[in-house]
Amino acid sequence: PCSGVPHKQWYQRRVRGAQNTIITKVLSMARDPNYLHRMTTLFAINVLADVCSAEVITKFMVPVISNLAHDSVPNVRFNVAKTMAKVAPVLDSNTIETCVKPCLTRLHEEDDDNDVKYFASEALVVVENIG
Repeated sequence: PCSGVPHKQWYQRRVRGAQNTIITKVLSMARDPNYLHRMTTLFAINVLADVCSAEVITKFMVPVISNLAHDSVPNVRFNVAKTMAKVAPVLDSNTIETCVKPCLTRLHEEDDDNDVKYFASEALVVVENIG
């Protein structure tokens, strides 16, 4: 704040910088071999979705969530469904139609795990009722 930049602008830049650092770290954990770290990515996205813009969620988080829908661990996949339901209300209709619904439909119709199918079905109900 002493550099001549008004306090509010300085603060906003610091918050954006912190968000970028946190988001980058969280999303990088989606590639971790430990499934608990991949689960942590989804849990963190659920929290971050409350404070991030729709643009950030669409550009950075939805692709990561979608990729985790192909995870070998069923608990990761059913948390993908829960996370999609959480972020869907802030997404535009194009993203819902081209990313969210196909992902959830595939999990519901094609996954071998009953828990994954159940949570994907629940998420599809949420997504269908948006708007």
